[in-house]
Amino acid sequence: MTQQVLRPLRRLPWLHHNAFVTLPLHHHHLLPPEPTKTASTSHYRFSLGTLVSSRRISNVPLPATDSDPEAKKSRNQLKRDAKRAVKWGMELASFSAPQIKRILRVASLDQVVFEALMLVKRLGPDVREGRRRQFNYIGKLLREVEPELMDRLIRATKDSDHKELQVLTGLGSDDLEADDYLVEPESEEDEEESNWHDSQVTRWFDGLINKDLEITNEVYSTQGVEFDRQELRKLVRRVHFTQEMKAASEEEEKKVEIATTGAKKALTRFLRGLSKRIPNEY
Repeated sequence: MTQQVLRPLRRLPWLHHNAFVTLPLHHHHLLPPEPTKTASTSHYRFSLGTLVSSRRISNVPLPATDSDPEAKKSRNQLKRDAKRAVKWGMELASFSAPQIKRILRVASLDQVVFEALMLVKRLGPDVREGRRRQFNYIGKLLREVEPELMDRLIRATKDSDHKELQVLTGLGSDDLEADDYLVEPESEEDEEESNWHDSQVTRWFDGLINKDLEITNEVYSTQGVEFDRQELRKLVRRVHFTQEMKAASEEEEKKVEIATTGAKKALTRFLRGLSKRIPNEY
């Protein structure tokens, strides 16, 4: 009976839009299919979806830009770290060779740092630009050092604070005193020869990196010793390549710095080995 009554009513157009409002709730199973979505309904649903999406996107952190305070802070921190490392190098160069050896040993730094400090100690005050470049190089070698440890080592050495040095080095008072004489003093002749080699290496290095034609020809035309000229060219190109690399982020900048330092170390070692094989005739 109910079906016979409802069947004619379903054909009425007005019922297709209003039946879900006028009929009682307990007849919902008899209602016609959901009416077709109107433009206004679709627009409403689209707007709601857009609103939800926009809210979701707004919660995603934006990439750092040049105006980002955090990014600017990181760059400023890198500059401060670089200046601090150069200052460490200047302070270390004011100590004796045994004191430098002790500090480098406790700070887990290698022989390359010691040799770089010995070289800058031999450069006279008239070689101002050479000293500046050498201290910048030493600063790069020291950037990975634990800051607090290096500060304490330098301060204790300056103040001759043996108690603090004993704590930092793990040596007793007698051992600490003996440690100051671990490096045997060079004879005057050996020191002069060492100075000559160091000066020659610095001159060669600067000439090759700055593409000085006269010095470049001098190095490659060296007579009396056999050396791999192709390897030397590769090391020079490697330094030039790392110096021309551009860093797009803080992390890449650190990688470029490490690559440049490594390339300079390799070239310096090669030139030092070549120089020591050449007899000092001056």
